[in-house]
Amino acid sequence: MSAAPDLTLNHVAIAAPEPEQSMAFYAAFGFRPGFVRRSAAGEIELQQMQRGPVFVELLADKTAPVAGHFGLHTADIAPLLAHLAEQGITPLHPPKRGASGVLWTFFTDPAGNLVEVTSPCPA
Repeated sequence: MSAAPDLTLNHVAIAAPEPEQSMAFYAAFGFRPGFVRRSAAGEIELQQMQRGPVFVELLADKTAPVAGHFGLHTADIAPLLAHLAEQGITPLHPPKRGASGVLWTFFTDPAGNLVEVTSPCPA
């Protein structure tokens, strides 16, 4: 069995049906707005609130992945996917290129919790 590639906790995603109120709350803790995804109507669907190397992902979009997942980050997603495949663990879908500039995919743990894994997009 190969050793697992390095991972870091990257973010926690939570429901935020009123994103502006949630943004103000997390700003009080020193988080600052980062990447935002808006609907065609201009409404916030997803807002990342950054503090250092981690962020809280505020999910207002009802079509986005279920709120309550957490994200792990690795330098290169391919070796991690290979390592996990050796353990019989497969992602819910192949990695996708995100609008924020990362590759991402999801896994489900044995209890049904969602775990997101991201890595930089290759050039």
